[in-house]
Amino acid sequence: MATPERSPWRRDPWIALAGLAAFAALLMILPVPDPADPPGGPLPETNFAVVDVTVFDGEEFRPHRDVWVEDGGIRAVGARLALPDGLPRVDGRGHTLLPGLIDAHTHTFGLVLTDALRFGVTTVFDQFTSPSILAQKRAAREDLSQGNEADLFSAGNVATAPGGHGTQFGVPVETLTSPEEAPEFVRERKEEGSDWIKIIWEDGGTIGADIPTLDRATIAAVIEAAHAEELLAVIHVSTLEHGLAALEMGIDGLVHVWGDEVISEEDAARFAEAGVFVIPTLSVRIAAAGESMGPDLLAATRPEHVSDMQRQTLAQTFPRPIGTSEASIESVRRLHAAGVTILAGTDAPNPGTGFGISMHGELRLLERAGLSPAEALAAATAGPPAAFGIEDRGRLARGRIADLLLVAGDLESDLSRSMAIAGVWKDGFPVEAAWAAPRQPE
Repeated sequence: MATPERSPWRRDPWIALAGLAAFAALLMILPVPDPADPPGGPLPETNFAVVDVTVFDGEEFRPHRDVWVEDGGIRAVGARLALPDGLPRVDGRGHTLLPGLIDAHTHTFGLVLTDALRFGVTTVFDQFTSPSILAQKRAAREDLSQGNEADLFSAGNVATAPGGHGTQFGVPVETLTSPEEAPEFVRERKEEGSDWIKIIWEDGGTIGADIPTLDRATIAAVIEAAHAEELLAVIHVSTLEHGLAALEMGIDGLVHVWGDEVISEEDAARFAEAGVFVIPTLSVRIAAAGESMGPDLLAATRPEHVSDMQRQTLAQTFPRPIGTSEASIESVRRLHAAGVTILAGTDAPNPGTGFGISMHGELRLLERAGLSPAEALAAATAGPPAAFGIEDRGRLARGRIADLLLVAGDLESDLSRSMAIAGVWKDGFPVEAAWAAPRQPE
């Protein structure tokens, strides 16, 4: 499928930004850095260890750990590892090391994967892009050679109605109109390389529009066909009513939370019992409601580390309020309390969001919705690969790829420090990373 012509704002040039943020060299012993300042110096690559660092391993914080990286993978994690003489070491005192962040809801085009990586997002789960882009990026997921982009997994083409949501962006979309078309539609998506199937259920009611959408019988048939092909099925909904109906149809995950009303505790428990995961995309939900994180993220980040594209999309707004922030936040709170798996995703590059940078805002929004710092970070590291059946990333553990984010400070006590980036590695190679000083509490 040919890549479509994009609107002018998508064709703007990117700026090669951000100096290398790092702080250790071969066998150097450095003073403990001030967590509010970026360290300096070249980062080692391929074979090295980060020593005496607080590790977030994808589940919990573990202080005074060493992480040994070898040939682009993690060889060992533990306290006082017996490291070989001559192995380059990074002094991790005063820092937190965690797996590279995983944004579970994006839309990919152009150079956005480079922007994501500079802010410590090493993998994105794309919920709609041209299959040709996915085909171009697939090989990098298996390749541990040096690169400058986050890895891409994607639903590729979405299941939507003719003229429905998803057809307005200039990307050619294969649509369907009846349950009988579902098996062939899903087989074609699998042949194109879709990693899962995404369904659009959007009638425009929340914005006072009348948008063509799939009927319930066709949605149910697509879910059934996806499962027959051993693919997950996820769905875009914008109302609680549609979310509950999708639950009854056997959906595996929701890629948005709604903003029209608050879910009851009883219904939240039903999602948990069914094992349905939810990607709330609070960054875009609150932006749609008129409460964007964009200005705060821009204000907290050094201007030279924000690309033109990030600056534009973070500053954009929706034409009118859609739903309320309170309904979205409280629904996530109740879903989480009921035991529903919550995954971090931003829906970048929609208005009020920016690739990579908005994941740091999403972490804070998840904390606002009741997740602890460890739970919010799990939603952005170990959670997405576990939910989507991907086994090689998301944890700091032996055998996982060495996608790493080093942060100056203690994330367990202050999650906003996730933006104090001290280093990023992709497949064991350091990359040019942005650095942003979070605002100090008043």
